[in-house]
Order: sequence, then C-alpha cells, then structure tokens
Amino acid sequence: MSDFGFRTQPVLTNIRETSVEVVVSPTDLAMGRIAYGTDETLGQWADQVIRGQHQVSDRVLRFTLEDLEPGREYHYRVHLNRINFGESDGHSQVHEQEEVLSETFRFKTLNHNNPTASFVCWNDTHENSETLKQLIQTLHEDPIDFIFWNGDVTNDIFREEQIIGQYFSPQGQAYATETPVMFSRGNHDVRGRAARRLSDYLSGPGGRYHYGFRQGPLACLVLDTGEDKPDEHHKYAGLARFDRYREMQAEWLKRVIQEPWFRSAPYRIVFTHIPLIWEAPIPDHWPDIWGEGIRGWVSDDGYNKWHNLLVDGQVQLVISGHTHLPAWFPPNESRPWGQLIGGSPKPDRATTIRGHAGGDQLAVTMRSLDGELLEELTLSPVS
Repeated sequence: MSDFGFRTQPVLTNIRETSVEVVVSPTDLAMGRIAYGTDETLGQWADQVIRGQHQVSDRVLRFTLEDLEPGREYHYRVHLNRINFGESDGHSQVHEQEEVLSETFRFKTLNHNNPTASFVCWNDTHENSETLKQLIQTLHEDPIDFIFWNGDVTNDIFREEQIIGQYFSPQGQAYATETPVMFSRGNHDVRGRAARRLSDYLSGPGGRYHYGFRQGPLACLVLDTGEDKPDEHHKYAGLARFDRYREMQAEWLKRVIQEPWFRSAPYRIVFTHIPLIWEAPIPDHWPDIWGEGIRGWVSDDGYNKWHNLLVDGQVQLVISGHTHLPAWFPPNESRPWGQLIGGSPKPDRATTIRGHAGGDQLAVTMRSLDGELLEELTLSPVS
C-alpha cells in the first residue's frame, strides 16, 4: 500500500483581494495543481510553473491562485502526482505515478469595501505543544478573516523538518486550511542552520517579510524587526546585517503610507515581533538575558527608523510579542500610537489577541488561554 500523500493539510497564506497562496508538503517527489472555483464543482486550475517547467519537490509546493474577485468565497482542492525519475538506455525517463487529492476546502478573499475586519494574533509559541493546541481551539470561538502569527514560531530552525512541523502543522494540527494565516519573523525564526530555508516554504507576498494588506476598514503593515542584539554581536559570527535591512524597510514604509489603499483606511495597525517601546520597570533578569548595555527587549533601531513614519501614517497601534510578558502602553504626548505586547509560550502565560474593526471602532482584546481579560482597547477611526 502506497504511503504517498500529504505531510500536512494545506496552508492558506498571503490572502489578498484577488489572490491567495496555497502551500503543501508532499511525502515524496511530486508535482501538483489546484482545482478551484466559486462552488464545489471547482472548474478552474492553477499550477506552479517556473521558466517553462512544472515544479517538482519532496519538500514544498507553493501555488498562487490569481484573478480572483474581492470578497468572494472560493472552494479548492489540491492534487498531487508522484513523480519518478528513472533511467533507460542512458536516457532520463520520467514517470507520473499515482495521484492523491486533498479534501475540498473553502476560503474568502479580502475586500477593502467589506464593512468589518477581524483577526486573531498569536506570538512566541516556541513549539510549545499545549499552548499551540489551546490556541488552535480558540479559532473555533468566532469566525475571523485572518490569523496573524507574530514571530518566534520556532526555537531556532536547525532542521527543515521544523518548518513543516511548526508552520504547516503545529503539533500535528491543521489550522489554516480555510482561515488564511499571515506571518512575521521573530528573532528565533532567523536563527539556526536551516533558518535561511524558511522563505522556500513560507514568506509574505513577493518573498518578503515586510508587507501590507487591507481588509474592510483595517489596514495592516508588517515590519521585520530582525535580531534582538547588535549585528556585530559575537553570537552572530558576522552573519547579521539587520541594521541595513531595517533602514530599507523605512524606505518602503515611507512609500506605502502614502498609497491610497492605506491612506483611505479608517484603522491602521502595525505588526512587529519585537516591541518598539517598553515603558515599565525592567524585570531583574532581563539584563542578564541580553547582556550588559543591550536593550534586547525592544527594537531601538526599529523605533528610531520607523517612529516618525508611523506618526506620518497615523498608525494607531503596534502589536508585538518577544518579551514573554504581556503589556499595554497607551499613546501619550510624544507617541500617538499605542504598543500592545502579547505573552509567553507557557500555557499559563500565553495570550491570544483578537481584533474587530467596524464602522464606529476598532476593538482589540488580549486574553489568557483560560479566557481572562488582560487588556481591552477601543480605537476610533482616523480623523
């Protein structure tokens, strides 16, 4: 009996108004295609062709469904075909073997004209099986438009199998077959022998980890804070160049906050893994974690390069993780945007952040996994 098939259920990501990406991991060398359509009869096909060749992989296959309609529900099914490269009389022979099909799933594209927007944000799960199990269970409480996983999905990426095991199917659980997930990178997600392989599997649109998107009245920007120590720190052995990367993102941010899709949004938030500010007493052990003279609990460089642009763009809220200590720092005279920070990987200190934007307000709550309300914010539309 063949063991060919899917390592995990499909992952929907990079949802837009007219496109979405479907990512799968086959158990053996395979090519694939997506059947999709506006009802269960499907009828349309998308494949993955680069420079005239269908992509073949035993690791990851990525498909983009394009020319979709905003705010429309679609159904999709993944088809995988096992491929065998043999040799006969000194010539390469390719054999297409059995085909396996996923279940048929559904999703809905984004739409900037939608009257509402809703999301769930996780952070710093660090491969904790019980926390992941409970977070995925909370997805069934209320329908949402997208999940945002705000960094430190892993405890450093030493093996490519970790990417599949954590990003595709955390602790063996499907979670993004119908509700799309968007990602930021945490400082642990850029560490390890296989960290540079992450973008082969999952990234933001165009292969970047800084990007923007809009659902209904809500505009979201994602900024990549990179590492939590200076580039010249001995632990990076000269491999880090995040200072320049954050500067490049500032150049991008300066442009994107002027774009009509962003300027017309009543609500504007930014996701970063590392907070841009911390305005409370520092726990005694924090300086020992990062080393003397290193403020690793915040991205000072990100703040210095992005703060004025966030003000210019009338950003209302920055949502982060990293500290493993939940916190809320409201706007003040020197900083018109608020900073919300989620909790730790341990189930008794993990958090889930939910947002719902409507015509009158953007309501954001942060709760512990047992449902205790930790913070509740209400933001008015940008004037």
